[in-house]
Amino acid sequence: MPIIQRFMEMGGPLMWPLVVFSVLLGAIMFERVWVLGVKHLLFGLKLPEKRLIAHRRVLPFFTDVPPSVGLLGTVVGVVQSFQLVNGQLNGDAVGAGLGIACITTVFGLSIAIVASMCSYLSDWLVGETAKAVTK
Repeated sequence: MPIIQRFMEMGGPLMWPLVVFSVLLGAIMFERVWVLGVKHLLFGLKLPEKRLIAHRRVLPFFTDVPPSVGLLGTVVGVVQSFQLVNGQLNGDAVGAGLGIACITTVFGLSIAIVASMCSYLSDWLVGETAKAVTK
């Protein structure tokens, strides 16, 4: 847990929404594994098409918003690094601001990558059902 706490401190206040996004994405991934993997594929339960492709409405949020929040963290970190310098070259101040920028960007992009992978995996598991319903 200390590593996560350290990243939270280094990333600044924009890490909190990113943590919330990652927890929500984890819950959605669990639900998709349960519905698609267990109920649909293993037990063969016939589910409504809308339920099978529910990820098509939810996962795009996670591919768009967290990287934007990470980018906002990048901008905030760069602004902080220049505000701390105050006309003097101070490597520690610049490094701290850029550290915030890098941490939030990495977390935002990581969430988006996982969401994209889940979307493609869900589409693959659903197969032709998703294609037929979306056309």
